[in-house]
Amino acid sequence: MILKGNQRGGGQQLAAHLMNSFDNERVEIADMRGAIADDLSGAFAEWEAQASATKIKRKFFYSLSANPDQAQGHLTREQYFDLIERTERSLKLVGQPRAVVFHEKRDKDGELREHCHVVWSRVDMRHEKTKAVLIAYDRLNLRTVAREFARDHGLELPEGMKPGKSKGSRRQRFNEANLGDRQQQERTGITLQERMADIAACWKDTANGDAFVHAMQVKGYYLARGDKRDYVVLDLHGEVHSLSRQLKGVARSKEMRDRLAGYPPDKQPNVETTKALLQKKRQEAIRKAVGQQEISGPTETELRRQALQKRQQQRRADLDEMRINLIGRHMTERDLLKGAQQAQNTGIVSARLQKQPKGFMAFLTRITGIKLITEARQKQQDKARVAEHKKQTQALHRTQDRELQEMDRRYRALARLDGRENRSAETALKREQFLQLVLKKQPQRDLKPEFDRAAHGRERTGTGDGKPLKATFDKAVNDKAAKPPIDLTAAFNREVENRISREDRDRDPDGPDRGFDPKGRNR
Repeated sequence: MILKGNQRGGGQQLAAHLMNSFDNERVEIADMRGAIADDLSGAFAEWEAQASATKIKRKFFYSLSANPDQAQGHLTREQYFDLIERTERSLKLVGQPRAVVFHEKRDKDGELREHCHVVWSRVDMRHEKTKAVLIAYDRLNLRTVAREFARDHGLELPEGMKPGKSKGSRRQRFNEANLGDRQQQERTGITLQERMADIAACWKDTANGDAFVHAMQVKGYYLARGDKRDYVVLDLHGEVHSLSRQLKGVARSKEMRDRLAGYPPDKQPNVETTKALLQKKRQEAIRKAVGQQEISGPTETELRRQALQKRQQQRRADLDEMRINLIGRHMTERDLLKGAQQAQNTGIVSARLQKQPKGFMAFLTRITGIKLITEARQKQQDKARVAEHKKQTQALHRTQDRELQEMDRRYRALARLDGRENRSAETALKREQFLQLVLKKQPQRDLKPEFDRAAHGRERTGTGDGKPLKATFDKAVNDKAAKPPIDLTAAFNREVENRISREDRDRDPDGPDRGFDPKGRNR
């Protein structure tokens, strides 16, 4: 069981994220308390309005995600709510308004995985003086809750949460995954570990800056000048990564600068220029791949997007029908109120006519002034009744206006949800298109770029100094002065790269321009 929580604001964005039906196969609102609205957007809007009475300006929610280990079996709802109650006691959120949402989504193996999201309001309205619930050391408390829950329910803890005696193991338990890395992985389909392994392989299998930059370009990574760093690399998606971070544990910063001495940062293109170049490369690669690809049926992601569009249209149609029914009910209520008021007026007039004296009594009431008194009293009653009818009409209009505003809020919430789902669908389509149509045209990830180029290039039988290539290779391999064990492939790659570099210099005595051509040519 892995628990991750944080204090946050942005209730409407959070509601759209939790109700996203494209990223999740199933969305279920299992529990909601402390709100009049029956949807997440309305409930979060209420809690945000309550926060205006406190000093909380931004982070008035506490959001928790609970991800169980599916290999150990699915948790029951009783177990989930036991975990939630333990968390509430640990974070002092008992009795606070909350919403519990369950998601089911497919993992990388295509298996359905259920997890839970809980959102609490931090605004405590149970006291005369409204205040915010103070949450401190929540990560430590969440780890304690996870360990106790696993112990009581016979579950195995993840490796990063198991007690360790070494300093490294203790540090590992407190290292949280980077949200930016997870979002980049979601957009590109490539994990941080895969990217670092690719760039590290380019570094290890090359001996100079030219070969290193070329090897990265073969694998889809382009060197650029960062806004805050000397060197960054951009992948074919246009995502920006720190080069020094990708080479962490492989090369020191000084070693990186020394190898890239021929590529001064001020001579490299900036991020925006490189992004524009990569966008053209992506479009060109996709056009070529689509032109060579046989026409087939829609992919799974396209089918999911089509189903999403139908679902969105149905949701919009349901909401439109609700609005039509609401307007019809409003008109009926107004007609009924108007009819009731007219009936009351008619009844009063009829009753007065029946009670009106006749004959000699009418003469006496007129002579004595009783009729004037009666008419004055009736005028006062009519005036009060008209004022009461006006109040009733205004109250009905206010109620109906609030219902229309609530309907408008639902439309806005639906628009945000549709936008969030459409962005997720577009991201998934781009990722799928990129991985299927572009990356498959690149060399295999386990092949070294220089070895692949040498295998498919023109045959060469000797080195620049006239010695046979095999003799030079054997000498490099059997050099007894080399202290560490020799990597045969790396030695071969370095020798081929040096040979190619010498031949390039022979063809171009002035030497290559180490800059970057924004039009896509390596100079």
